Amino acid sequence: MTASAARRYPDYGTFAVWRLLAAMLVMGYHFSFSAPHDDALTTWFEHMNPLLDMFFVLSGFLIYERYHDRVLTRGAYGRFVLRRLSRLYPLHLATLGFFAAVGMAAHAGLIEAGGIDSRYDMSQLLTNLFLLQAWGVHDTLTFNYVSWSLSGEWFAYLMLPVLAFAGLRMGLAGLVAVLALTLAGLEWASRDATDYSQTWYDAKSWGAGRIFADFTFGAILFRIVGRLPARLGSRPAGWMFLGLSIVTMFAGMGTYVALALIGCAIVCVALVERQPDSASSLLTGLAPVTILSYGIYMWHPVMETLFFSGVWKLAFGAPETSLFYLFAAVPVVATFVVAALSLRFFETPAARAIMALGDRQRKAVQPARA
Repeated sequence: MTASAARRYPDYGTFAVWRLLAAMLVMGYHFSFSAPHDDALTTWFEHMNPLLDMFFVLSGFLIYERYHDRVLTRGAYGRFVLRRLSRLYPLHLATLGFFAAVGMAAHAGLIEAGGIDSRYDMSQLLTNLFLLQAWGVHDTLTFNYVSWSLSGEWFAYLMLPVLAFAGLRMGLAGLVAVLALTLAGLEWASRDATDYSQTWYDAKSWGAGRIFADFTFGAILFRIVGRLPARLGSRPAGWMFLGLSIVTMFAGMGTYVALALIGCAIVCVALVERQPDSASSLLTGLAPVTILSYGIYMWHPVMETLFFSGVWKLAFGAPETSLFYLFAAVPVVATFVVAALSLRFFETPAARAIMALGDRQRKAVQPARA
């Protein structure tokens, strides 16, 4: 076994909890659009938009930690890309297939569906298929709308060698320079924004730049953690900073302030959980649930369609009643169950099959050894 293959990385159980909470927040936000008198509820959720960025900042921290010195050769980079694709793409393809089928049925007049010409624009199927939909090629989100973030993460993965090179050659200053240039470009791109939805920190259809900025910030935080003594770390302080960031979101103090506090939270927790004796029985016990965050994020729009556009609307007539909130527990539970089954019986086997195929292809093209 090679040295790189033998590496062991911290579990970061608190990060897994935060990622799960972010996924549940997104699920609650999207479900709230089906609620009666939903305006106040959706506005409440929208205050916490920067928590979605936290998801990508954590991703940047974790990916940079594991691969910043392992993507600078063609072979290593190719394996990294294949590994990430094997994790993300099977579930993306499955959920995209579901919404493509709904769209085709709606266009054929077999079912009724809102936003046929926008949500189910079949001309955008290929860009969704190749994870390009958040690269500024469209003005709207289509099919499984949350997959815009996969498109953005895919862009960040492809750009990882830039971060690796900047970090290895110039250290923390190199990563800060990349982030500064990225933010300058994003601010310039949204210079004419007249409302929040047109700004880079709410961008989705061109959210690749937003996610790359978050991703780079995560890499910077990893470098900062590496320079600080472990005694400065604290899980309670991490939760405190996260709570303060949420307070600033509701106070309207801006995305930069919220993300700075989220950064402090990540640093405080990482300093603790990088230590060998930092294991928490509570966090270990939550692992079977926290590992479902990606599945919850990707499957909940499917559950939303089945239960709110389907059962609630067709079977009950979508009445304006507070019983909706009791009914909403059904798709929430269904999302968790489907995410768990999907991870065990579909995503994990599919990822293994893709990696095995990649290994066979790699061995087949290697020159024969004497």
